[in-house]
Amino acid sequence: MGPTSPAQPGVTVEDVLTTFPELRDIADDDLRRSVVDIWLEVLAESGWDSIADVPKHPYEVPASVKLVEHTRSTTQMAVAVAEVAERVQGAPYDRDLLIAAANLHDVSKLMEFEPSEEGGRASRFGRLVQHGVYGAHKMWEKGLPLELVHNVIVHTETSRYAPQTWEAVVVHAVDALDSRALDLLHGGVPAVTKD
Repeated sequence: MGPTSPAQPGVTVEDVLTTFPELRDIADDDLRRSVVDIWLEVLAESGWDSIADVPKHPYEVPASVKLVEHTRSTTQMAVAVAEVAERVQGAPYDRDLLIAAANLHDVSKLMEFEPSEEGGRASRFGRLVQHGVYGAHKMWEKGLPLELVHNVIVHTETSRYAPQTWEAVVVHAVDALDSRALDLLHGGVPAVTKD
């Protein structure tokens, strides 16, 4: 089954792969293992007992909307969009980096939110550190490619930088798309964006 998380001794590598089966599609074993290790490390550092408990964003959608489903949806949409763009437009992409970036784009939410009676609230960390930065930091620690670090930093509207790689453009767009869909599903109005 593999090593466990120090703070949550029952959480294993296999648990992360079961939670995010899309990670099994990463062909590079070292990259896949690094992505899993980042989830295990950030979970151990957080106040959460399980990745499955973390809300997507408790101030934008109900806390019952979980990060796992948003992450899986974003990852699957990213691959689908990239496959279509490659088939129809001839736009090449790095599948491993795309899956890794889409999967890790919100890993920092384990630190940005903390458990509460309502299902989650902003932590002090989340109020002081820009979204996405901690996930990028963990990738940098693992020596992952600069393009992957960039992809996670620029996936959010709060970034001062625009996506500079095709994979970053795709993750940025499908993350926003899934978030807008969740807004509509839960009674909100999606944000209006400029063309």
